[in-house]
Amino acid sequence: MGKLAELIKGKFKDRHITEPDPNPSVTDQMPTVPYRVLYTNIPFYSDTECKNEVAEAKIVILEALDPDEPYKELDIAPTLKNYKPGQLVTWTSNNKKLWEESWYKHPETGQIEQAWTFHVGFTGELISERTLKENKEILEEIEAKLAAQAEQEQQGKQRIH
Repeated sequence: MGKLAELIKGKFKDRHITEPDPNPSVTDQMPTVPYRVLYTNIPFYSDTECKNEVAEAKIVILEALDPDEPYKELDIAPTLKNYKPGQLVTWTSNNKKLWEESWYKHPETGQIEQAWTFHVGFTGELISERTLKENKEILEEIEAKLAAQAEQEQQGKQRIH
């Protein structure tokens, strides 16, 4: 065994490598803009044909609950955490892991789409049940505004056709 290997082995022999916790942490803070988890556990790939799966993470697709944002766009992010559709989370990321250009199959259409060019890992915190109850009226108001906006957009599309 070479000197470098001996040094490395000696330096790390008492250390145990632990896997990151797959459970998201929970917060009692209500963010200015909460995010709703729409889709989870979606594989992503390093190639445009979606043949070479990136094994260490999955995609989570999020919707910002921001009625003041005129342009609605879903957020597609890589994560090591386990989320469930419908959960409300904060936007938190881990900039220690950078994911390079990736593709995925859209969960509704099955079409291959580019996920991102570069992206940091998503580590959003779950908003606690207590906080959701305390902010129930605010969340219902946000949901009502978003529903009204969606209806207006739908009516606008119908007029065009």
